[in-house]
Amino acid sequence: MSPRTKQNLLNAMKGEAFESATYSRFAAHARMDSDWDSAKAFQDSANCDRTGHFAREAALDGLVAQTPENLRNAIDAETDECKLYKQFALEARQDGDLGVATAFEDICRDKEDRCTALDGRLQDMGSHSHIKTFGA
Repeated sequence: MSPRTKQNLLNAMKGEAFESATYSRFAAHARMDSDWDSAKAFQDSANCDRTGHFAREAALDGLVAQTPENLRNAIDAETDECKLYKQFALEARQDGDLGVATAFEDICRDKEDRCTALDGRLQDMGSHSHIKTFGA
């Protein structure tokens, strides 16, 4: 696959994932308003993006591998995201956006916990620990 096509595929998957998450939130809000028809329309759109579009693009990309490699990839992704969230929290604090900074710090801790759980599963499968340091 050409580098440009690969990048376009990655961008498409990111878009589909974001849209699916967004539409799921819209559906939840519509359910809170007892607007069942809108909730269903939003949820149907979210499901189509996640299980249809994203899944097809992920298959073309070869995103999913064997479980141990998937665990390592997930740990790496969560670790990298945690580093970003730490930087985002620092910048939000510098900007005086304390509520957002706290949310970013909480999310980072959740990601650290998730890495520990994923790494535990990897070790249960007989692989060595894969956690990288979270850094500042």
